[in-house]
Amino acid sequence: MLNLLARCHPLHQIDKAEIASLMDRAKTRDYKRGQMLLRSNSAQAGQLSYLLAGSVELRRSFFDRQLVKTGDELALQPLDYLLLSEGGQIVALDDCTLIQISREAIDRSLAACSPCDYSVASLSETDLTEEYLVSDGAVAVDWMSRFLQSSLAQSLPAQCIQQLLGSLVTAEVAKGQAIVRRGELGDAMYVVTRGAASVYVDDQSLFHGREIVLLPGDYFGEESLVADTLRNATVVMETDGVVARLDRKAFDKLVRPHLIREADDTLMERCLTAGVNDSLAVIDVRFPVEFRRDALPASTNIPISVLRARLSLLDKTRQHVVTRAGGRRSELAVFLLRQAGFDAYLMASSDHHFASVEVFARDSFVERIA
Repeated sequence: MLNLLARCHPLHQIDKAEIASLMDRAKTRDYKRGQMLLRSNSAQAGQLSYLLAGSVELRRSFFDRQLVKTGDELALQPLDYLLLSEGGQIVALDDCTLIQISREAIDRSLAACSPCDYSVASLSETDLTEEYLVSDGAVAVDWMSRFLQSSLAQSLPAQCIQQLLGSLVTAEVAKGQAIVRRGELGDAMYVVTRGAASVYVDDQSLFHGREIVLLPGDYFGEESLVADTLRNATVVMETDGVVARLDRKAFDKLVRPHLIREADDTLMERCLTAGVNDSLAVIDVRFPVEFRRDALPASTNIPISVLRARLSLLDKTRQHVVTRAGGRRSELAVFLLRQAGFDAYLMASSDHHFASVEVFARDSFVERIA
């Protein structure tokens, strides 16, 4: 079991002695054939679940099922991530064993293995050494200036940007080297500081398999951190170069709080008039079958899988509030909306006194534009 867990993400970054210690504090449970291990609306946010023995089935719907066997590449990820990205439930196909490890304990172990100092006193022009200036043919390219002009950097206060730049760890990369691969667990965000890279996506994705080129100052990998899910693309270096890495811990500390903002009391009160208030829109990003079950009145259903393609149809003059029902999908939706220039917020927690008032009828955006 120890050797198997040592191959799993993100445990592969921790030494075996520490993994053994985590196992001693973890919960192990045996399941019989046909028993349900996990489902999307009951997964425990504070736990990561790994398949130690047997085989299970990821059931997205009655017709859409996928086998997951112990030791397979897919099973080396926490089963919780399969539910976050795909939805549905996980059912035992034979007798199997599941271990649940505290996410907080894993984070502490990761931090102990790779300590990081986030403090940066100041950043002045004298700090911009030749490491920040790269050559692109005959033209000098300041990757930092390009990055600072990005929508992500524009969302961060100056102090956080300084700390972010100070937390980046750079590494030289060779032409043809894959920085991230589709299907891997996202554990860091990256910035290209020298050279060029290409993003390769699935033929069935929104980008229809076309190649996307990244230049110095461009970043990637942040979406899987926001959604806490698997990589949806492969990034390969097209030239020799340098890539800067910001790990998950630093991202969660410095970036996430500013990209996913929660609606305040005033905005939540305005949600009560969302059905008749043209300046505000409430969005639910779950699948239609989930939306029909328990959607908030006055909310519009735009599944996360089609949100990016529908951004051009949304009104940028309106404020957008995303319901929390989609979990990490909702956080990703707020991120995508803000990166696209929308004034977007995550609805306050369910115990907020305005969060579940039923006033107006529901609306299905997908059905309306079909």
